[in-house]
Amino acid sequence: MNGRRILALFWALLTILSALDAYSQNSKQAYETMRLIRREKMDLVLPGAMRDNNVDMWIHVVQSANKDPLALDLGGWFEYRAWDPIGYYIFTDRGGDRIERIILGGEDEEGLYDISGSGNELFRLVKERDPQVIAVNMSTSLPIANGLSHTAYLSMTDALGEEYTKRIVSAEQVITDFRVRRVQSEVVAFANALEIQRQIMEAALRRITPGITTPEEIGWWAADQLLAQGIGPSYQAATLFLPYRPSGATNGVYQPGAFISWDMGIGYLNFGTDIKRNAYILRDGEEDLPEGLKLAWARGMTAREILRKTFKAGRTAGESLEAIVAALEAADYVHTPSDDRTSQYRDLVRALGDDKRSGFSIDFHATGNTSVGDATAGPSMAAWRSTTENIMVQPNYIFALEFELNTWVPEWNRRIGINFEDNAIVTNLGVEYLSPINEDIIIIR
Repeated sequence: MNGRRILALFWALLTILSALDAYSQNSKQAYETMRLIRREKMDLVLPGAMRDNNVDMWIHVVQSANKDPLALDLGGWFEYRAWDPIGYYIFTDRGGDRIERIILGGEDEEGLYDISGSGNELFRLVKERDPQVIAVNMSTSLPIANGLSHTAYLSMTDALGEEYTKRIVSAEQVITDFRVRRVQSEVVAFANALEIQRQIMEAALRRITPGITTPEEIGWWAADQLLAQGIGPSYQAATLFLPYRPSGATNGVYQPGAFISWDMGIGYLNFGTDIKRNAYILRDGEEDLPEGLKLAWARGMTAREILRKTFKAGRTAGESLEAIVAALEAADYVHTPSDDRTSQYRDLVRALGDDKRSGFSIDFHATGNTSVGDATAGPSMAAWRSTTENIMVQPNYIFALEFELNTWVPEWNRRIGINFEDNAIVTNLGVEYLSPINEDIIIIR
């Protein structure tokens, strides 16, 4: 082997090692970030989550080798143990600033827990503390709070006995508050996820070549960029859809005149994002967006600012929705509430016809962790999300501020729906965006 080839191999190996080192640093950073978040949540959020809901003890039941929905939130490690198949996180309010933390049937690698032991110690520990209200991870409305299987429930109640079983309530509100009350380290991590996604989505849309590129090609390109960073989807594969598809579009290829709306979410650490981006492919002879589309977009920007000023902490989800609807209607927008289970939205849009006013529907939904929409803990505001209408919007909650405007576009002789969605945090100061928002339609020539 000559010296030149040896040198080439040396540099190739150095490049690989450098890449591996960078990856290991990223992995270490991710581990340390999640460890910090878990510690701060347990120190700062957990006491309020339990006391505000009058819970003396929260028992979170898990099965070994079966990852729980809150595994990343609570830490610990539950490998398969035939002799100890049911594990428990036990949080007890014994007064003071701190909640006592116990892990049974698992390993505490981070030193988060005060006591470790076998799942067989459950009854002894509960009896010693004698809680009057025991919250357990079972729920009829919140999937992440419903990880308790039937067999695990029987095992737990058999250990607790009739007296303590009678004191069991759902932990759904404790889990909700623990999840959605954010510490600053969470907010920083989530904002980082948003920025990664934003840059990739916008770069992907600018790769479109009219008459050649398909939606699938753009979606998979974006997925590959995320995969290179160890990131996957938060709730589904990358999706693209065309609210307006010109008659010249064939074989699923983007054609001049297409208006593109892209809805996507990524999973980063323990967080899930959910944002949209929009693009328009110029027709031959066009130098800019059609005037009707410009007007529709401008109305969306105006509506978004009204929404931002109206949405505040301190109201329930139902009260928030009422305030938002009232504010937009006062600005001459028409409420056309979208409902997935009926043709209501379609019928209302049809009834508006060529009315110059824009119709709107609202879907402000909680987000922030590895699921979105109805599966996410926290309040959401939409016509079909009545199960969360009584949940209070509190400071530091993260939301996907999602809404749709339907507007008449004369050039196309039809109404079109434009979807807007950016993620933000609600603070005592108001709504604060966590990443640059979608201010423009990306123009593709």
